Amino acid sequence: MLVNRRRLLVGSLTSAATFAAPLSAYGLDPAQFGVRPGAVDDQSRALQRAIDQAAGTRAPLALAPGMYRAGDLKLPSGAQLVGARGATRIVLTRGPSLLSAEGGDSITLTGLILDGGGQPLPQNRGLVHLVAAKAVRIADCSIDRAGGNGISLERCGGHITGNTITGSDNNAVFCNDGSGVIISSNTIRGCGNGGILV
Repeated sequence: MLVNRRRLLVGSLTSAATFAAPLSAYGLDPAQFGVRPGAVDDQSRALQRAIDQAAGTRAPLALAPGMYRAGDLKLPSGAQLVGARGATRIVLTRGPSLLSAEGGDSITLTGLILDGGGQPLPQNRGLVHLVAAKAVRIADCSIDRAGGNGISLERCGGHITGNTITGSDNNAVFCNDGSGVIISSNTIRGCGNGGILV
């Protein structure tokens, strides 16, 4: 039997597309995983599935305007969470951090409001807590009411720029043993212990 390489390739891509959530012009739509803005219940499980799927394809996860309740979300390599600036809010419901990663690369958070609700975090934790992550980009986000550090970076590299960090109980940005971290043009208000500690 003669196999046509072009038909084989097209068939393989069609099969793969059947199992992947559809992409919009802005990225993967988390609604495909049951994530709904404004839902009163905790959406951590559905949102984690959406994050993992999007990161696996290196596509942005495009969160619509509205409030999402979640906690202890893990950011794998390639995770890109994109919100509507000033309108997409994720509120901490549980866990030692809202968003965390360990050992990942190419992690992006942009256009999000990350709200800790003043819930106490474990010592030295951040609402966003990244360890040994490379090519991190946190830009144009608002980080509010963290019950510890707003952003904690340990052995990370990347850019933290254009964010507004308000009301953190500890530091707005805590960076320890950074490797090529650029922290610039951030606005810090009312943080209990300090602004930026590097």
